[in-house]
Amino acid sequence: MSKTAAPRHLRIDDEDVVVLPAADYERLASARRQLGAREARNRSLTDQVKALSTLLTDIRQIVDSTPDCCGAHRDADSRIRDLADAQRIPRPPVMPAPTT
Repeated sequence: MSKTAAPRHLRIDDEDVVVLPAADYERLASARRQLGAREARNRSLTDQVKALSTLLTDIRQIVDSTPDCCGAHRDADSRIRDLADAQRIPRPPVMPAPTT
């Protein structure tokens, strides 16, 4: 576990400034980059879920518009209904924290 950054608070030209040691600043910058990458991945996954939900809705409409002629139709309809009615979307596995 890394030590907690010890910032120094200064006031320069009527402006509050926080001063960090260089190593602490680099750790902070690294953490911000990792967070930005995770946010981008989350946004991408959210967009994919929305696209797949739309696709599933379109497939459901196609299945509903076809004649109910066989067991395969009922099976597909049942599976689509189960997916569409799912209350929870599984989360991706947690990524391990990088070691430095």
